[in-house]
Amino acid sequence: MNIKTEEIYSEVYQVLNLLGNQYIDKLPNSLFNMLKEKRNISYTPKYIQDIPLNKQNIKKETLAIIVLLHLNYWCENEEEMLQLKQMLKNNEDRYQQEIRNKYNPDDIFKKYKQENIVENQVSMIEYKESLFKRFISKIKSIFIKK
Repeated sequence: MNIKTEEIYSEVYQVLNLLGNQYIDKLPNSLFNMLKEKRNISYTPKYIQDIPLNKQNIKKETLAIIVLLHLNYWCENEEEMLQLKQMLKNNEDRYQQEIRNKYNPDDIFKKYKQENIVENQVSMIEYKESLFKRFISKIKSIFIKK
């Protein structure tokens, strides 16, 4: 197991301890024991209860696991579960829309066409020799003819 996964397990374990036994008791013992055994013992994150978790230094994966635990074990009724699922769906839709706006295939081709148009516009510039070069070429022409 890699270090990042062990740190995520440590963070989830610490959050569960902050939540207390009322939440831990709703989890299967095997799940809680797995988190306890596979966590990184040397990594113990500190969280302040008055500040929301998303405002603290916590990994996205940890928040995802906590939401999954809430959905599977802590929802009190179907209505709460449906609200949580709807909130997750709205977040996913918003994320997909941001990605679509950022990497819109239609816009990529428009930019490509505009770049090609700009590259193909070449103007003719009249080349003039400098005074010094003209002088040298006149001298050369005199010596070459004789």
